[in-house]
Amino acid sequence: MNRRRLGLARSAAIVVGFACIIHVTHRECSTNADRPVREMAPPAGPIGDGTQPAKGSEEFHATAYCLTGLTTTGVPAAPGYAAADPEVIPLGSVIYVETPLRSGIYQVMDTGELIRGKIIDIFIPSYEACKEFGRRLVKVKVLRYGFDDDSSETKPSED
Repeated sequence: MNRRRLGLARSAAIVVGFACIIHVTHRECSTNADRPVREMAPPAGPIGDGTQPAKGSEEFHATAYCLTGLTTTGVPAAPGYAAADPEVIPLGSVIYVETPLRSGIYQVMDTGELIRGKIIDIFIPSYEACKEFGRRLVKVKVLRYGFDDDSSETKPSED
């Protein structure tokens, strides 16, 4: 009888420990949760002053995510990165996202199972900030499509 209670106590301790670990990892999502998100001011010119939608921008649905790990491009998820449907915005593209909470410039480095069409995910390291962001309509302007390609430069010919 004593061994049975000891076994149940061990099982309960394992379940409680696992629940605490899950709670902490989902609550903080990152050891850098207090670091501010890299928010850069939009460049002057075609993007606008923030009061009017940027010319050439389109409406997208945006959500925030805080799960760390490797992105589709193989780099760790970090502030300043976003996920998008590669058929709409190719990987490596630089976009300006206009929203009341998290306006800034992001690089598309990830895709996702549920990201199809005009949907983007923005990486925010804080769980609370992700909840606050929720899902909302944002204006997205593509500043550069895809990764920079050095092959387009003319290379001197060897004689």
